[in-house]
Amino acid sequence: MNKNYMIFPMNVMRITQSYLGNTSHFRHTTGTPKDYPIDCAGADTGRDAVFCPCDEMMITEIKGYNDQRTTNTIWLTSTRPATTPTFTDTVFMTLTHENDSDLANLKVGQKFKRGDVICYEGTSGTTANHIHIVVGRGSSNTWVTSSTGSLVIYGDTKKPEEVFFVDKKITKVVSTGGLQFKELVEKEQVGTPVLRDVSRNQLEVLVSNLNARSSASLTGEVLGYVNPGIYNFVESHESDGYTWYNLEGFYVAYQPDWITLYPFQESTEQGDKTEEEEEKNDAQEEFQLIFESKESKYYKIYLKEHAKLYLKKSI
Repeated sequence: MNKNYMIFPMNVMRITQSYLGNTSHFRHTTGTPKDYPIDCAGADTGRDAVFCPCDEMMITEIKGYNDQRTTNTIWLTSTRPATTPTFTDTVFMTLTHENDSDLANLKVGQKFKRGDVICYEGTSGTTANHIHIVVGRGSSNTWVTSSTGSLVIYGDTKKPEEVFFVDKKITKVVSTGGLQFKELVEKEQVGTPVLRDVSRNQLEVLVSNLNARSSASLTGEVLGYVNPGIYNFVESHESDGYTWYNLEGFYVAYQPDWITLYPFQESTEQGDKTEEEEEKNDAQEEFQLIFESKESKYYKIYLKEHAKLYLKKSI
């Protein structure tokens, strides 16, 4: 992926209970503080995997292992900012109900890369296999009792649809539990940057989300995002309030925050040489060569070897 997107962490989305309605999760969203849990049961009654949803996450806490009084729960935090549908920042996620057999292989500080399996659905504290997920912005490593008497995850909790994209190349959606998730549609990267060349008209794309369009217009088809870097341009057009530059058969709109322009620079040395040539040509037009000595000796005047004698032309 081109960005550190936060995507739904299972291959099948089958949300059997969301934070909506008068369910066992109702007290989580009506007290203070609150969280917004979802129960995910995967493809069937088995134990589907839960994988790392961004480039990297680290375990910050584990509770419940070998403790029948506490429901098994894992806290994880992204190791760098992740892009969600509503913000870009560090993200935390908690997973509840996994079995002791999963926790036995985990420890605080352990890291997972995107797609790595963290755990599986389980039955700790419940009767049917599923995973209870809570997400939020920032980090978290504990829970607290809310004003309604529920154990809720401590921190800046968010609704799951505010944090997870759904990548349909990875996740089959069976049920969203009434929630509206945003589908991840990642644009292609286009363009091949070149080296700086002062003898060419060039520009530098500074951002990673500049649209490449098929024509010099806001109605032109979006071909993808332009790879940041330097490009040659051959022409420009004015349209829709922008100056558009033609790069490699696609067009980009100019704004100073998006693009730096490097116009063609005429070489100073070449300019000086041209002036000298022009002076020489002028001299040849004004004077006529009438004699060139072959050796150093006195003529009527003394001339050194290869000296040339010119006579000014009459006007």
